[in-house]
Amino acid sequence: MRICLAIAAAAAALLTGCSSYQLIPRSELKADAKYDGVRVATFDGFEYNFKRIAVRPDTLDGYYTQTEEKTAGKDEVWYEDVVHVHRIPLARVARVELVRKDPVKTAFYGASLAAAGYFLANVVNDNGSRTSRIGGDASKPPPGGGLP
Repeated sequence: MRICLAIAAAAAALLTGCSSYQLIPRSELKADAKYDGVRVATFDGFEYNFKRIAVRPDTLDGYYTQTEEKTAGKDEVWYEDVVHVHRIPLARVARVELVRKDPVKTAFYGASLAAAGYFLANVVNDNGSRTSRIGGDASKPPPGGGLP
C-alpha cells in the first residue's frame, strides 16, 4: 500500500508544472522584438497562447502549432504539426505576458505532495496495525475461549 501511494504521489509531482506570467510593458514592444512562450490579451476580450511572437511596426505575429491529419490514397493517414501565424494589430493588444516555468515552485509543490502521500500512507498503515493489536480480529475468539 505504501509503495502504491508513493508512486501515485511521485507521478502527481511530476505532472504538476508551475508557471508564472511576467508582464511585458507596451513600451518594450518594439519592432523586430521576438519572445517565446507568450500569452496575449486583446481589448475586445480575446486571449491567445502563442509558442512565439514577433513584433512588427504595427502588427504582432503570433506563431502556434496545430496538428493536422494528412492522407495519401485510401489507407495512408498521418498527422503533422503545422505552424500557423495569427496577426493582431498592435492597437488591439491590451497586454503581453511571458510564460515562465518556475522549477522552484514545482519542486516545492511536488515535495509537499510527496510528504502528504507519505503521511497518508503511514496513517492508513498505523490505523490498521493498531486495530489488530488492540482490538484483535472480531472473527476469532480471544485466547482462553473468551469466557472468564
